[in-house]
Amino acid sequence: MAAMGLGFHNERATPMQIDGKTVIVTGAARGIGRGIAEAFANQGANVVAADLGSLALEAGSDWHYSLSAETELEAAASEINQRGGTCMAIEVDVSDRDSCQNLVDESVAAFGGLDILVNNAGIIQTGPIVDFAESDWDRVFAVNVKGIFLMSQAAIPHLTKIGGVIINVASVAGKRGFAHMGAYCASKFAAIGLTQSMAAELAELSIRVNAICPGNVDTSMWFDHLSKSKQRQQEYSTDTVEETFAAVIQDRVPLGREQTPSDMAEAALYLTRADNVTGISLTVSGGFEMN
Repeated sequence: MAAMGLGFHNERATPMQIDGKTVIVTGAARGIGRGIAEAFANQGANVVAADLGSLALEAGSDWHYSLSAETELEAAASEINQRGGTCMAIEVDVSDRDSCQNLVDESVAAFGGLDILVNNAGIIQTGPIVDFAESDWDRVFAVNVKGIFLMSQAAIPHLTKIGGVIINVASVAGKRGFAHMGAYCASKFAAIGLTQSMAAELAELSIRVNAICPGNVDTSMWFDHLSKSKQRQQEYSTDTVEETFAAVIQDRVPLGREQTPSDMAEAALYLTRADNVTGISLTVSGGFEMN
């Protein structure tokens, strides 16, 4: 059957080779971000590990669980370099336009360009909608949604030069609503919608945009907040947050194991190399969410 003359390009793009490329990972001091930063460094990328660091005090030290510290950011970069990788640490507040622009400018100045942006920085607050604080709602959206917007806006002019990659870390909470998680779920639904919109808009510039939707990952967000929530304590009669987390995994995850930063890193590497994939939200949850 003859091919229809629809004007499509049939040339196959070359999968991005990660070795020698420059990647910014926000929220990289610990957890998922750190796992992603380490994975890219292991593949030979120049990694810029970005997180609040000392800016946590300026951003507000009264958050209900501890945000990343300056020592954690420095340790993440130092350990990558000690293992033979290339990594520099830069502080950033993704809710601040000037801070985002500074991160991109410093990264480009250090490594001569920018190829990949991983928007991983995120925070959570839970509670009933009826008495949820407006200030908490605004801050969740400032980091989880506005942060993607500001970082992408700063990075796109550099990514257009080579046809780069943007990966947004959303959540299974961006595909299904959960009680007492209205702000977080809404912000992650927004992150997925923004991912799709950017993918459609930036395709003509050869920039691919995708999202990762983690399931239950053993991060500070889980252990310092979700496992201790009143709702979780009512669901599971456990003595420690570790036991609560294990109970959730056995109860809700078909594959029966937790998700890890390394799992998310593998997804990020795949989405970087998958030259014909854009606009998707890749769920990595062990079957917890099958959508």
